[in-house]
Amino acid sequence: MVSTGYSNVGEEWSQKFTFRQDLITRDTTIDVLLFNDATDATDDTSDVGDITTEPTDGNYTRQTFTVDSTDVTLSIESGDLRATAEVTFDTDGTTGSVDASACVVDFQSDVVNAEGSANPHLIYSGLLQDSDGNPFTADLSQFTSLTTTVQLDLA
Repeated sequence: MVSTGYSNVGEEWSQKFTFRQDLITRDTTIDVLLFNDATDATDDTSDVGDITTEPTDGNYTRQTFTVDSTDVTLSIESGDLRATAEVTFDTDGTTGSVDASACVVDFQSDVVNAEGSANPHLIYSGLLQDSDGNPFTADLSQFTSLTTTVQLDLA
């Protein structure tokens, strides 16, 4: 089951971004994708290559938000800082079921993965939720668009 929160590589990205900006080229755009975690069973050690159920048909494409803009809202939730961004996917003609979203950025993971150059990495994932906060699975063939709010808890 998806570990709602940062992956190991996401923790590296967060720490470099926060404390060691000399170690990371700051990418202000974050990609968001949809996937079926009931199938992929991601966890803290997962990376973007472990997601095999991202839709590939219809009008679906990854969406982005920019961290240096009003795309992101900061708030305090249960004593923790939360960054949220709303993204809308065009799912007209798209099939398959999704129950989770994930954030992906390009950066060099030299601590977790001993990389010599930047690559796409899964930094954060979470289950989709309905308006009452309950886990939600979407059969994309039943939607022409799907809006989700990405929540990154910065505790």
